[in-house]
Amino acid sequence: MRKTLAEIAALTGGTLEGDADAVVTGAAGLQEAGPEDVSFLGNPKYASQAQASNAGCLFLPPVTKGSPGKAKSRIYVEDPQYAFSQILWILHDERLKPPPLIDTKSCVHYQAKLGPGVSVGPFAVVERGVLVAEGTSIGAGCCIGENVRIGRYCLIHPRVVIREDCVIGERVVIQPGAVIGGDGYGFSTDKKTGRHRKIPQIGNVVVGDDVEIGANTTIDRATVGSTVIGAGTRIDNLVQLGHNVKTGRDCLIVAQTGVSGSTTLGDRVILAGQAGLVGHIKVGDGAVVTAKTGVMHDIPKGEMHFGIPSRPHREAMKLQVLYGKLPEIYETVKAVKKKFGPAEEPVKAREG
Repeated sequence: MRKTLAEIAALTGGTLEGDADAVVTGAAGLQEAGPEDVSFLGNPKYASQAQASNAGCLFLPPVTKGSPGKAKSRIYVEDPQYAFSQILWILHDERLKPPPLIDTKSCVHYQAKLGPGVSVGPFAVVERGVLVAEGTSIGAGCCIGENVRIGRYCLIHPRVVIREDCVIGERVVIQPGAVIGGDGYGFSTDKKTGRHRKIPQIGNVVVGDDVEIGANTTIDRATVGSTVIGAGTRIDNLVQLGHNVKTGRDCLIVAQTGVSGSTTLGDRVILAGQAGLVGHIKVGDGAVVTAKTGVMHDIPKGEMHFGIPSRPHREAMKLQVLYGKLPEIYETVKAVKKKFGPAEEPVKAREG
């Protein structure tokens, strides 16, 4: 990256104070930044570090105007962290985006169609009928199954598997080792023999625009129809989403979470780490499931749930307090029984 401060101010919508023609080439933390780096102050408790920073330019909130500091230039923005992240995206794209090249060690079927600017890494396999749109990168060792559709400007990291008939939207990032469209866990048990018979999984997975899927995450194809990941959803590493799961837009699903088949998440749902959801339930818009929670039933819109089985957060926390007092309660009851003896049989009400 090589950008003038005028360009960076325009990109981030900030107000520049300093040399508009000065150039920065990188981004770093407040203490590590040098004269050609940009940095930011996102938390007031680091104000002293910002004042001592050697950064060539700092993103600062407007309330800091006039404060002392070594930085020769400043860009005032309402959200310094977000502005800094925009610069990181420039660096990220330049670092990770390979040149448009089909590696000679890759295997691309002659009936696959690749758009302009597509790159395919070594030992990747692109099968018959695949359509890959403009600017998408497919990393080394990936396997893209028959009739897969991949939208524009996606970044498919090495060793990703996208099985047949799946659909990937635009600007999707899939981290290494993820498997999209593996068979769902579908079996029927013969009542006479007890044997488990596989149910064919003939559906697909549809991933919306601007989704990110973490390393070694698995998203199963639908039995019939589609498993759907809503636009803007962020899925962490080591997540398992079962067949026919549907998520809304902008959900956050954190590592080691498992969602069983045919469960539906609304928009902006948050599933914290190691949450587990049974199948065939609905989680409403904006609901939050805290870490290690086991969800056995529907969750209404906007509620936060906690515990195993899950309960509304306030109710669950009250129970946690009571659990902590059980030893004390037990000792009290034992002392009462010792003093007064065992409880007598209840006296029956006299008739008449």
